[in-house]
Amino acid sequence: YALRDPDGFDRAARLLVRRMRLQGAEGVRSYRFSGSGPRERRLVAIYDGAEAWVAHHDLILAWPETVALRAAARLLRTDLYGPVPPPVIDWIPRLGLGRMLRHNGVPVAGYPQARSAPMRIGGNAGRRAG
Repeated sequence: YALRDPDGFDRAARLLVRRMRLQGAEGVRSYRFSGSGPRERRLVAIYDGAEAWVAHHDLILAWPETVALRAAARLLRTDLYGPVPPPVIDWIPRLGLGRMLRHNGVPVAGYPQARSAPMRIGGNAGRRAG
């Protein structure tokens, strides 16, 4: 994330992590924000599988903590590591990632696109870094 409001982002991240511990979806094994400079933050999340990834995103995207986090920063990139199962592939367009999406650190060319042909993701996802 590129921060527009570092204090606002850090406050929203703390509140989001706290709420996730109390009300979050099962199967989120780790959810950690870290600073990588005064105006940049990263999120590394590890999930038990596709169902946990989808349930997590279904749950938190409308939370006020998530809305505040997005208002305080611009998402620079999303990296997926590990297998990318169909439920995750089907959900990704809802995030509007476009050119920000990477798989194993490599940009995924042409995504999002109509899925008449097999997806170009080589078969690994599970962790999201922002």
